[in-house]
Amino acid sequence: MSSLVHSPERSPRSASAVRSSTPSPNGSHSDLSAITDHTRPPIILGICAMDVKARSKAMREILTRLVERANGSIEVKVFGDKVILDEDVENWPRCDVLISFFSTDFPLDKAISYVKLRNPHCINDLPPQALLWDRRLVGMVLDHLKVPTPRRLEVSRDGGPKVDEELRDLMKKKIGISLGGFQVTPEVTMREDGNAIIIDGQVMEKPFVEKPVSGEDHNVYIYFRGGGGRRLFRKVGNKSSELDPQLNFPRTDGSYIYEKFVDVDNSEDIKVYTVGKEYTHAETRKSPFVDGVVRRNTEGKEIRFITHLSDEEKGWASRISDGFGQMVCGFDMLRCDNGRTSQVIDVNGWSFVKGNDTYYDKAAEILASLCIRVAASPERPLPAAEATIEEPTWLLKANVTVFRHADRTPKQKLKFNFPIGEHWTQPFVTLLNGEREEIILRERAQLNRIATAVEEAKGLGADGEDLVKLTQLNNALFSKIDLPGTKAQLKPVYSKKQPGQVRKLTKLTLVFKWGGEFTHSARYQSRDLGENMKKDISIMTKLSSSPDKDILRNVKIYTSSERRVVASAEIFAAALFDTNTASTTSSSLSANGGAPSSRSSDGGHASGSQFTPRRENSIPAQRPPKLIVRKDLLDDSNAAKDLMDDVKKRLKILLRPGEPEKRPELTWPKSMKKEPVEVVKEVIELLSKFRDIMRRNWETMDVDRIQERWCCGDEPWLFRERWEKLFEDFCDVKQEKFDPSRVSELYDTIKYCALHHRTFLFSIFSEHGEGIEQQGQDRRLHELYGRAKALFDLVAPQEYGIEPEEKEEIGVLTSLPLLRNVVGDLERARNNEECSLTLYFTKESHIHTLVNLVLLSGLPIANRRIPELDYCAHITFELYERNHGRGKSDKEYSIKLSLSEGAHSSNVLDSALDARHSLNVQPRRKLTQHLPYSLVIERLSKHFGRVSEDDDTGPDTPYETIDALQAPVASSTPADDP
Repeated sequence: MSSLVHSPERSPRSASAVRSSTPSPNGSHSDLSAITDHTRPPIILGICAMDVKARSKAMREILTRLVERANGSIEVKVFGDKVILDEDVENWPRCDVLISFFSTDFPLDKAISYVKLRNPHCINDLPPQALLWDRRLVGMVLDHLKVPTPRRLEVSRDGGPKVDEELRDLMKKKIGISLGGFQVTPEVTMREDGNAIIIDGQVMEKPFVEKPVSGEDHNVYIYFRGGGGRRLFRKVGNKSSELDPQLNFPRTDGSYIYEKFVDVDNSEDIKVYTVGKEYTHAETRKSPFVDGVVRRNTEGKEIRFITHLSDEEKGWASRISDGFGQMVCGFDMLRCDNGRTSQVIDVNGWSFVKGNDTYYDKAAEILASLCIRVAASPERPLPAAEATIEEPTWLLKANVTVFRHADRTPKQKLKFNFPIGEHWTQPFVTLLNGEREEIILRERAQLNRIATAVEEAKGLGADGEDLVKLTQLNNALFSKIDLPGTKAQLKPVYSKKQPGQVRKLTKLTLVFKWGGEFTHSARYQSRDLGENMKKDISIMTKLSSSPDKDILRNVKIYTSSERRVVASAEIFAAALFDTNTASTTSSSLSANGGAPSSRSSDGGHASGSQFTPRRENSIPAQRPPKLIVRKDLLDDSNAAKDLMDDVKKRLKILLRPGEPEKRPELTWPKSMKKEPVEVVKEVIELLSKFRDIMRRNWETMDVDRIQERWCCGDEPWLFRERWEKLFEDFCDVKQEKFDPSRVSELYDTIKYCALHHRTFLFSIFSEHGEGIEQQGQDRRLHELYGRAKALFDLVAPQEYGIEPEEKEEIGVLTSLPLLRNVVGDLERARNNEECSLTLYFTKESHIHTLVNLVLLSGLPIANRRIPELDYCAHITFELYERNHGRGKSDKEYSIKLSLSEGAHSSNVLDSALDARHSLNVQPRRKLTQHLPYSLVIERLSKHFGRVSEDDDTGPDTPYETIDALQAPVASSTPADDP
């Protein structure tokens, strides 16, 4: 359990009669504290829901607003998974007002017992939430409330819905309905022509909808007249349904409801949200029966458009909220006959609108008013105020998170190995200047020294293939020397240390790179990450006058030396500590070259109101700490190079024809009915067609006019060069020689172009040059993306090891120092009094290998299906503490691990975009349940014995630090920001 405490700033006010606060024209509202008696203790608002819901973005936005509006009158306590699942209700925190609702794994009966024990005022009544588990009961209540629903017939093969006596009595008393009773299994037949189902003599003509009676079962089928149907299911990626020509006969393996199919207006469903009986918000979405393709916005949420409800529909919303006892709830509705007829098809219980500031403001206002009204009621004592002692409970003590950097431009490189000992390589050895570790050359003068070395090498006798490579290097140098991110890495390898012997240079590699630069989208991702973490911490930690208890007073931020990683850390830190760019809205962003403020958060109409920028009262602004550069922990290492090269050789067999017996056994999506080798062949064929189309369009179209503005320093010729390199790597080599590492480059390039240059991408690859508005007629780019994605998911994770032993060894060689630090951070937090936040910013290789080490540690992992670890992916280790009140020795500790896939979309080609070109970072999902501290430390430490400490590593001087506030990338806007 954790709490968000009221602001300490209070001004003396006299208590006054409770009244409803009135929204002001700009969407804000009156100060609720004016109607509050500050002589009484703060009202305790308890949040008893699973962490995935209680700590969601929507909940964070509402709770932070609610506490701010109350100005010290309301304190929020989040119970947390550990308390809810493992503690007896007698040990749960006391509260005056309770928000509690069911979701997966939530113990509803246990929460009901808590309410009986402590008697808080419930925002949503708990017992009636069980009604939502059975669609038959929902239908019965809607009928009783006189809310119209589609005609339905029921087939109960389980004796009918089960309702316990207490709930039956409650609903009888509340709305006068009698629920339950045994139901005989009816006789079910299909009419001879197959176009109707007959249930106890009642006929339902096709098309009809077949719904499982369980509200948690989303496998809904639609049966079409004449045969065939569509299978609906819980959204998987960008799909919500699929056509099935063989779907003719209803299921017979359980209990079902059969509803008349409603032909809705505009092929849209309506989602309605209530906050109390008076306030409703409604949005339309494309119905899943249309084509099963889900349209998503940049947050990965389904695109919806605000719609208005009629007075009659608002009346239904009020009846549903009151009748089911759910002040905050959602339900689904259909409209037909040009809006003249509406029907409700489902009630969902607790639901929030996503990404709408006006809704967040209004919901916070209503809930805060209710809390204050409850506190002001003379006949109702405050349960929390009656507590003589604070129950021992779980508090967040420390957070250790490792982040992958934010969005970047595609990386491209040329690689050269110089045979040490040959005379012509000496100019490149001289470039090392005696250094024993990798050096990076970035400045123009430094890169010109490479060009000089090339000319010297030619004069020293370089010939044949070596001369061709040197010429290629020279050409790349002169064409890319002025591009952002251009650099050269010189990587020496020396012989192993032997007593009494000098270590000799045995190998020298030069890698010439360009691209991989921080984008304008990365600025938004890094900022949003920082702001979201700040709000999450404000919910989960107890602020106190003691600095030891404020996590944000004890923060360490480590970063690799790479510019895009440092930039991610800088902007994140600025937002976390609320300096300059933090806690701003789209209106303030537009002053910095960002998106216009009229952009609607739901992807549809702008709401017409502006959310006023403000500083969160719950966390005072303070200066971010200096960023600590840790190359030894977070930069690339060559330690695992040989092992990874061996893995890549074996992966080549996977994607090449022949020798199937040598292919490693790897997972492959069931939707792909073909072998990986066949998919590679199809990708090559598609790319060959696209090469022809692009070259033809380049000759016949005015390419400079296809897309008005370019971002990220790109231009049409760079777009073409990037794709020509891909065409060459895929189409100009025999499949027997195909290199699997090219898959990542293809997938990365498609995603980048789809986000930043979508208009140009669709136009230049269109058969007739139609552009993006014609993309629906030509799905070949989608086919290419789907195949590239499948191959990427197959290959990319395996580059860090195919077999578990390989994954562990590569993980140890790459990320063991980082894991040691993480474990050390957790140990120090456990042994110290103060709370702490420790953050590491690194790159893809370290995230993958660290996650592999965690998976192979022997910890009980809740979900082993690891998603793609996209930009801003992160793994979090949270340490919780419970003090029984009898001294330091009487404390318990628990650790919970969670993982975010980062800024990811299941199909970026279909994601709606705004001027930010930015995908939002996905919320963390639990990697483990709460586990005993000692178990986690023991299992993570099992890797430590694999490699002995090398006393020849680590810097001889103190670590470099960067002042986050003065970093130019965090305080200025790039010229390419659209």
